[in-house]
Amino acid sequence: MNIQIVLLLVIMGISLLYTISEDTKANKRLCVGSITVILACFSGFRSWWLGDLIKYYTLYRNCNSSEWKDYVFDKWSNIGIRLFFRGAGSIGISYDVCIFIIAAFFAVCLGMMVYRYCPVPYMSYLIFISMGFYIFTYSGLKQTIAMGFIILAMMALLENKLIMFIFWVFIAFIFHAPAAIFLAAYPIAKKRVDKLYIGVLAAIVVLVFLYHGTIVSWLSEAYYEDEEIVAVTFHVGGRTLMMIFIMAFGVVMRPLRRKDSHFIQVFNIMVMAAIIQVFSMYNNVFSRLADYYYQFVVLFLSMVMEPGYHQAKLEPNRKDEIRYFTKESYVIIGFAITVFSLWYYHSYVESSSTLLHSFKFFWQIDPYALYET
Repeated sequence: MNIQIVLLLVIMGISLLYTISEDTKANKRLCVGSITVILACFSGFRSWWLGDLIKYYTLYRNCNSSEWKDYVFDKWSNIGIRLFFRGAGSIGISYDVCIFIIAAFFAVCLGMMVYRYCPVPYMSYLIFISMGFYIFTYSGLKQTIAMGFIILAMMALLENKLIMFIFWVFIAFIFHAPAAIFLAAYPIAKKRVDKLYIGVLAAIVVLVFLYHGTIVSWLSEAYYEDEEIVAVTFHVGGRTLMMIFIMAFGVVMRPLRRKDSHFIQVFNIMVMAAIIQVFSMYNNVFSRLADYYYQFVVLFLSMVMEPGYHQAKLEPNRKDEIRYFTKESYVIIGFAITVFSLWYYHSYVESSSTLLHSFKFFWQIDPYALYET
C-alpha cells in the first residue's frame, strides 16, 4: 500500500477515535497534538531529493556562500526564504533541519486552527490530506511558510484583530509575494451578504477578466521566478465545480444566519476562493493563488458537519435558527464524504506519481551524494 495512503488512514483513525470519545478539551488537545506531531515528522523527515526541494538546496548553499549578499539581497520579492536560509546557515542549521522547521511550523499552525475553531477535527484532517494540501507542502517551501502565516491571519480575522491580521499577512508576503491577496479577506469576510457584497464580487471578477494578462505575467514571475509560464485552457475545471458544490452543500446543512458570524465569514472566504479558481482557465497559477483561500475548506466543512445540538449547546442564543439533523444523518453523510475523499485522494496520489515516486525519508537516500554527481 502506498505510504501516503497509510498516512491518511492513520490520521483518520486518530481523529475518529476522538469523534467517538467524550468531547472534552483534553481529548481534543490529545487528538490534535498527536496528529500535529505525525504530520510534522512525516513531512519534516523527508529527503530533500524531491521536486523543487533540490532547487531550494541550491538557494540554501548560495545564501551561505562567500557571495551570500548577492543572493540574499538580489531582489526584495520573496526575500523571507533567503533570509531564513542565511540565518539558519549562519548558526549551523543544516538544510535538512530547515525542512523540518518549515514542516513543523505549518503543522503547528494548522493544529492551532483545528483545535480552536474546527468542531469536527476528523473532517478537517480528512479534507486537508485528501484534497492534496499536505502533499503540496512537500515541495513548495515558500508558499508552505506563507500559508502557515495566512492561517494565523485567518485566526486573527475570526477574532476581529485587524492589526494582527495585517501583520501576519505582511510576514506571509515577505516569504511569498502573492500572499498579499489575502489582505482582501478581511473586508470580504466581514461584509454582510447583500446587494453591495454581490456588486463588489462582480467588480473583482470584471477587473480580473480585463487585466488577467497583466495579473498572469506578475504571478508567473512571483511563482516561477526566472521563467514565465502561461497555460491557457479556457474552460471551468472540476476543482471550481467542486468548490461550488461544497458551498451549496454547506448552505443546505448550515444555512447562513446573521448570528452565526464565524460560519458566514468562512463562507465568504470560500466564495473568494471559487472566484479566484475560475480564472485558472487563463493560467494554472490561479489555482495556487486560490489555495490561500481554499485551504480553509478544512474549517468550512468541519463547521458544516457540526451537529445542530452541539451548535445549540455552545451558542444557545442561536438554537431557534439552527437546522437540525439526526445523528444517523451526520453518520451517513460523513461516511459518504469519507468514501469520496478516499477515492479523490487515491486519484490525486496517482496523478502526482512523478513527485511521490521520489518521496523518501532522509535515512533512505543520500541526496548530498546525488547532488554532487
